[in-house]
Amino acid sequence: MTCRLASAAILFLAGAFLDASQASPYAQALQKVVDSFDAIGKSLTTIVDEDSARAAKPDLRKSAQAFIDARTQAAKMQPPEKDEKVRLEKQFKPKLEAAMKKMFTQVRRVELIPGGKDALKEIAGVLKKKDGK
Repeated sequence: MTCRLASAAILFLAGAFLDASQASPYAQALQKVVDSFDAIGKSLTTIVDEDSARAAKPDLRKSAQAFIDARTQAAKMQPPEKDEKVRLEKQFKPKLEAAMKKMFTQVRRVELIPGGKDALKEIAGVLKKKDGK
């Protein structure tokens, strides 16, 4: 009995690893967006004065470019099928909302710091809507 349970557990874990290694391109693009928002939020938390705002610019620029690349990649894809869309929403909506909330909280804080608005220019492409508004 325990041998069967162990075999079932091993098969389950192997399936999970295969699923993780063969993630859909939609999931990969969404994960890149979440990672970009997290990285931007972390970089913004380091800004406490004008010097730290200046020092954070390269990281902000890199994270913003990663977001723009992921958005461009996603725009080139065909929309996912209904089942895939539902699965992706369940998987990524909470992650995206949490990462965006953290990032925008930091954006509002950094706006008030000397040099902060200049640092935020590095992520202007992230903060603007895709159509440039």
